[in-house]
Amino acid sequence: MYFCNEKPARMDFKERYQSLFQTSARLLVEPGQFWRETQKEKSTTEVFRDFFLPLAILAGVAIFLGELITSAEFLFSYAIFRSLREIFSFILQYFLSVYVLNELLTSFGGVKNRLAISRLVAYSLLPMLVVSFITGLFPALYILEVLSLYGIFLFYKGVKGSLEIPEANKKWYAAIAFLLVFLIFMILNVTSWKLLQAFYGYGA
Repeated sequence: MYFCNEKPARMDFKERYQSLFQTSARLLVEPGQFWRETQKEKSTTEVFRDFFLPLAILAGVAIFLGELITSAEFLFSYAIFRSLREIFSFILQYFLSVYVLNELLTSFGGVKNRLAISRLVAYSLLPMLVVSFITGLFPALYILEVLSLYGIFLFYKGVKGSLEIPEANKKWYAAIAFLLVFLIFMILNVTSWKLLQAFYGYGA
């Protein structure tokens, strides 16, 4: 029975990541069409579990492997700490952003829609997650971090194509919402680095 169940589990894992890759590629290449289509996720749990969390974990694993590959003096605990910092920072970024942006909808003539906001946050953070994975593995490629700015375009397209708020308010909502997401990112980033430095003096 154990061996009979093992193969379907492996196939399910493979299918999940194939679907994740296909969704990510479609979003990056054809964002306008992507947002016009009805997404397959039926709940906020599915958005987080099937799309955002696997990418956040991959970014964290890349940090660990990057430390292993590039560090002259590899310190296992430091690499683990940096990896976990990356994962939990992204997770907190996701949940805080979803909460704030969902609450903001009513101020712009919309109705709270946690599922739509969850998709908006998860999908628009894709470029940052991809760049974090690449620079985690190869820190010398930090210049690629500028590609994270593509997330601004995805975010705007998502607001235009997936949120039911008055058309005249969409640009203002997109601008203010993005500033709030960026503020949350900065606070989490600074706080998590300070915690890392508290344990490892050379952590910055």
